[in-house]
Amino acid sequence: MNKSATKNQKNKSRIVLGRDIGVLIAAILIAVFFTIASPVFLTAYNFFNLLRQTAQLGIIAMAMTMLIISGEFDLSVGAIYAVTGVVTGILVKNMGFNIWPAALIGFLTALLLGFVNGTLISTTKINSFIGTLSTQMIFRGIAMVLSQGQPISFLQSSIFFDAFGRAELFGNIPVQIFWLLAWTLISFYLLHRTSFGVKVFATGDNRLAADLSGIKTMSIKKTCFMITSAAAGLSSLISLAFLKTVTPTQGSGLELEAIAAGVIGGTSMSGGVGSILGTFIGTFIMAEVRTGLVLMGTDAYVQDAFVGLVIALAVIINVRFSISKDRT
Repeated sequence: MNKSATKNQKNKSRIVLGRDIGVLIAAILIAVFFTIASPVFLTAYNFFNLLRQTAQLGIIAMAMTMLIISGEFDLSVGAIYAVTGVVTGILVKNMGFNIWPAALIGFLTALLLGFVNGTLISTTKINSFIGTLSTQMIFRGIAMVLSQGQPISFLQSSIFFDAFGRAELFGNIPVQIFWLLAWTLISFYLLHRTSFGVKVFATGDNRLAADLSGIKTMSIKKTCFMITSAAAGLSSLISLAFLKTVTPTQGSGLELEAIAAGVIGGTSMSGGVGSILGTFIGTFIMAEVRTGLVLMGTDAYVQDAFVGLVIALAVIINVRFSISKDRT
């Protein structure tokens, strides 16, 4: 039985590696195409700009990957992203809070909303798509009510804005990149190098078997929901610091982009399979496509169509490569 489990684990690792290589090949091909189309694409400035744009979505997408691997989804992360910024803004502008404690309270609010999601799904056992779709509407309504539907701007100066979004380190490297890399390393270690990660994979692969083996699967799912909401909260603070403004409508569609990035990176929609590295590359693909289209002067109205097409092609290449590796 142990030999069988070990063999199964090796097979799954091989599939994940194949998917990571497949999506990396897709990213390289896309980069080559846009480099030929626009020489400006392959420059240090543009590369750093790509990673800066990738930061917020990437942080959320990697957390979403853990959640999807566990067998669940969260459609409310965009709304949590908005609530975090609005709560922080209200505390600073209307209540006179310093930006640091206000940001901490905003982040803790995101964690609380993640706990609400996890508790709702685990206690009612409803489908997480439906459950988090409902909380998405509730959370977005909270953001609208708190802000009265108006944007909130930050006029004061603080090292907070530099530390989270506006500073450039080592000359010209945006600080958002360091947040992205730090989150990537933490996520990679948590998912691929700890017992928690093993339990996440086991929960998504076969929940009944995981339960019988003593894994508290509902606790694992709750934790994944909270990690996802923490990612949304952190990303919101990074956006707030960079733009120095928040709106109750920000983050709309962010949840779907995060899921798409994970799927491009090889995460299985049925759970049990995925990787942080794959999602990182998948997020990068979305950023390089959008940036490449802008550099080519593509009409803004057709950019989404091109992005969707490239995403479909990347997924096809990814899946084809995975199947061929699995058959060998």
